Amino acid sequence: MSRGLRNFPELEALFECTQLATGLGRVREEAIVKHGDHDFPILSLEFGSTAPDAATLIFVGGIHGLEKVGTEVVISYLKSFIRLLKWDESTQSIMDRCRIVFYPIANPVGMFRNTRSNGHGVDIMRNSDIDANDVKYPLIGGHRISPIIPWYRGQKGSSEVETNTLRNVMNRYLQTSKLLLSLDVHSGFGLVDRLWFPYASSEDEFPETHRLLMLKKNLDATYPNHVYVMEPQSRHYTTHGDLWDELHMNHQTERLSTFIPLCLEMGSWAWVKKNPKQLLSGLGLFNPILPHRLARTQRRHLPLFDFLLRSIYSHKIWSEMDPDKSEYYKNKARILWYS
Repeated sequence: MSRGLRNFPELEALFECTQLATGLGRVREEAIVKHGDHDFPILSLEFGSTAPDAATLIFVGGIHGLEKVGTEVVISYLKSFIRLLKWDESTQSIMDRCRIVFYPIANPVGMFRNTRSNGHGVDIMRNSDIDANDVKYPLIGGHRISPIIPWYRGQKGSSEVETNTLRNVMNRYLQTSKLLLSLDVHSGFGLVDRLWFPYASSEDEFPETHRLLMLKKNLDATYPNHVYVMEPQSRHYTTHGDLWDELHMNHQTERLSTFIPLCLEMGSWAWVKKNPKQLLSGLGLFNPILPHRLARTQRRHLPLFDFLLRSIYSHKIWSEMDPDKSEYYKNKARILWYS
C-alpha cells in the first residue's frame, strides 16, 4: 500500500512505529491484502529475545475494523514501549530473556472501510470451522447466510487471508515458545472492561484455569483498584468460528507448551452512556469519539499491558505448578467461574 494513501491514520501511526523501532526490533510484513487499487500490509513488530523457546507476549488489535480504539490502544503502548527500550535498563533487561510481539492491525481493509468485516464481508473472528454447541444469539454468534449481514462466517472450509495470516503468526510462536500469552483487544460490549478467556464456542471448562486464577490473583494484589472483570467469554454468549478456540484446541492436542489467549473487551457502552450523541456516528458504539476520552482510554490500559509483560518475564513463579497445586487452583477456579 502506498504511504500516500489518505484517511488511514492508524496505519500511518504504525508506519511511524516501524521507523521508531529501527535498530531495536524486527519488523515483518506478514501479508499483503489487496482491495480495489491498493495493497494493504499486515505488519508485526517483534522485540526481545531471539531464543526459540523464549516466553512470548503478543498484542493483537484491529480484528474488527470498526473497533479502531483497540488498534489505537495497542499502538499507544507500542510507542511507549519503544521509547522505554531506548533508555530504560530494566526494560532492556526484561527483553533479554522474553519476547514481545505487536500485531496492531489484523484487518486493515476493514479498518480502512470502517467495517467490522474484511473486504469480502467476512468476520475474521467467526471465520474458523469451530462450531459452537449452542448459540443464544444466532446472527451475532456467526452465520453463513450472506456477507451483507454482519458476523458472516464465510463459506464452510474457506479461510480469509487475514485469518490465515493471524493463524500462521500465532503458530510460528506456539511451535517453539515455552509459554505464550496473547491479548486480543476489542470494544463494543458492556459497561465495564472485561478480560475474557476461552471458550467462546462452548461453556466447557478451559484447561488453563489454574494458571488464569494465579494471574488474576497477581493482578488483584498488584493493582487492587484495577477495572477488569476476568471471566470466560461463554458466560455472556457463545459464537461459532472463534479463531482463539481453534488455535488453543489444536495446541492442546500437541501439548507442546502453555498457551493462554486473553481478550480485552473494552466496555464501550460506558462511552455512549456519557455521550449519547455517539450513536449518531457509525463508529460511536465502538469507540470514544471525544478526544479527551480517547486519550484517557489509551492511558487506562497501560498498567495492564505492563503487568502482562512482567508476567511473562516471571512466568515460572505463577505458571509452573506441581499436580497437587494445579488441582487445588482448578477447583477454586471452577467455583469462581463455572458454578
